[in-house]
Amino acid sequence: MRGARAAGMRHNLRMPQQTATQRWRCPAVQRVKALVIAVVCVPVALVFFPLWFAIPVAAVVALWGLGQAALGSSVLLDEEAGLVTLRTGLIVRRIRFTDITAVLVDSAKVSLARVSGGEVSLYAWRKSPLDGLLGVPAAAGDIGHAISRAVALARAADGAPDAWGVRPPSMRRTPARTRSTLATALLGGAGAVAIAGALLVRVHWHSPVLTVLGILIAVTLGVSGLLYLLVALWIALTGRAPRVMASQ
Repeated sequence: MRGARAAGMRHNLRMPQQTATQRWRCPAVQRVKALVIAVVCVPVALVFFPLWFAIPVAAVVALWGLGQAALGSSVLLDEEAGLVTLRTGLIVRRIRFTDITAVLVDSAKVSLARVSGGEVSLYAWRKSPLDGLLGVPAAAGDIGHAISRAVALARAADGAPDAWGVRPPSMRRTPARTRSTLATALLGGAGAVAIAGALLVRVHWHSPVLTVLGILIAVTLGVSGLLYLLVALWIALTGRAPRVMASQ
C-alpha cells in the first residue's frame, strides 16, 4: 500500500508537467498532399519555363514540398517556457506570451497579433474543400482557445497587463485585418513573381494539348499575380485586408 501511495503521489506530481505543454500536429494526409503538389509542380516548371527561371522555382517548390512532407505543420504551446511555436515545414516562428495582444480565429486560420503590430498566422488544418473531402480536421478553434487561455494566465501571473499597459489578449472569431510589413512585402513579391512567370510560360508547342496547358498556366499565374499585387498594395495603403479577402 505504501508503495502504491508513493507511486500515486509521483503520478500526481507529474500531472502539471503533462498539461504544461500541448502540441497539435497536422494529419499525415496533408503531408502527402504537399508532396504530391511538389511532385507535379516541379516538372511543370522545368517544362514550361526557361531554365534560368524554372530551376529556382523548382528548387523552392521542392524545398517547400519536402519540408511539409517531412515536418508538416504543428503548434507547440509551452506554458513553462511562456512560448508558442508555430511550424510550417521548414519555417518556424517562436512567440512569447507577453508579445501576444490578441488571438484571432477566422475559419481555419489562427492569427496572433503582437505588441510590435505584426501578425503571425497559421492554417489549422482544413483550409479548402479538398481538405474537407480528405477528412482533414479543423483545429483552429481549439488551438486559438488554448493559446488565448495560456497567454491570459501568463499575463495575470506575471502582472503583465499593468506592466505592458495593455489588456489581456482575447480570442475573437473575426477576420485578421492588420498585416506586418514583411508579410505584405512577401505577398507583393509573390505577385510579381507570378506575373513574371505568366509572361515567361512557353505557350507555343507542336502538341495542342501542351499549348492549351501552357495558356491555362499563364492565365492562372497572371490573374493570381495581379490579385496578389492589388491586395498587397491595398494593405500597404490602408493597413487592412480587403473585405472580400477577409470574409473568405
